[in-house]
Amino acid sequence: MACNHIVTGLGYGDEGKGVFTDYLCSTLDKPVVIRYNGGHQCGHTVRLRDGTSHVFSNFGSGTLRNVPTFFSRFCTVDPTGIVREHQALMDLGYSPHLFVDPVAMVVTPFDKFYNTNDAGNLLHGTVGVGFGACMERNQGPCKLFAQDLFYPSIATQKLEAIRNYYREKFKNEGINSCLKALEFETIGIEKFLEDIETSRSIVHLLTESELFASGYQNMIFEGGQGVLLDMDFGVFPNMTRSNTTSKNAFAIINRNTPDGNANVYYLTRCYQTRHGNGWMSAEQYPIQLTNNELETNVGGGYQGEFRTGLLDLDMIRYALRCDFNFSCGAKKAMVISCLDQLKSYQYLSNGLVNECGHRDTFLNDIALCESVFINESPYSDTLRQWS
Repeated sequence: MACNHIVTGLGYGDEGKGVFTDYLCSTLDKPVVIRYNGGHQCGHTVRLRDGTSHVFSNFGSGTLRNVPTFFSRFCTVDPTGIVREHQALMDLGYSPHLFVDPVAMVVTPFDKFYNTNDAGNLLHGTVGVGFGACMERNQGPCKLFAQDLFYPSIATQKLEAIRNYYREKFKNEGINSCLKALEFETIGIEKFLEDIETSRSIVHLLTESELFASGYQNMIFEGGQGVLLDMDFGVFPNMTRSNTTSKNAFAIINRNTPDGNANVYYLTRCYQTRHGNGWMSAEQYPIQLTNNELETNVGGGYQGEFRTGLLDLDMIRYALRCDFNFSCGAKKAMVISCLDQLKSYQYLSNGLVNECGHRDTFLNDIALCESVFINESPYSDTLRQWS
């Protein structure tokens, strides 16, 4: 029977989920990485000691270990992103293997345009790749699934329906959107259709039941974003259109395994971060970091600034409480990353700053699970169990 391992972020994302997924793929037998929320908007960085580095969006973070990826029905997929990232990985010497659920949601150029031209969405926070618009569209009747890409006439007709869907949205927004509407009408889909054709040789459609019957011994569920951005538990409007808790992972597990057992790994940096707009509880408690030259989160772009502050233990407790609604009974561990970046050991609890003279005292205070892993570098080979 396969073992299930769920990697879940406790913050606003950027907790090191890619690094820990790479670690699990390097230590477990016959693994497969399952993306169970989010989708192509994620950016999970993995580095190897030989200098190889890649930021994963359309493939799982076990790819540098030659571990295949499965995008579930809860995820978005981007044919253009798949083609580009597949080529980038091929250029690095890898041949990535990508399984996609037939009813995974497909993002289109129209979703991307609307996502980056909606003033409210820009204010609330966006990566700028059409994720939120795609998720919203798929909540209605105007859907495009991964399986549709393999039927060119169906895909073409559905793309025209999606264009009409956004025409109506611009029309309903009134005169202020006239310039956007005119620009929208100039979008061509010829290159997108080419990417769809190319992606058909990369994507392998596979249902959940087929995946679980394929003989993989370890199912590694790689989360996207973090619990504090969850569509049900995050603070509106600066949240995502996705369940970022372990909810979706357990839905997949319970549908396909008799006992539903799983190990859940809760990830956090040893300080608080937020990339983009929205309330951040520790922003008024800035920190000094060291050894963070390899940080891949930078300011600018649609997403906005990358902010840091003291770790807020109340937010960690809240995120765990949110996730326990779905993970009750599972084995739980906490993973604390970026310990090499702290100059001193402090954290927030009940609105007060707590000073710790030693790292072990700091870890003991912030450890909210009996099992704790720590990491002191951007690489997965330094991950170790602390307690």
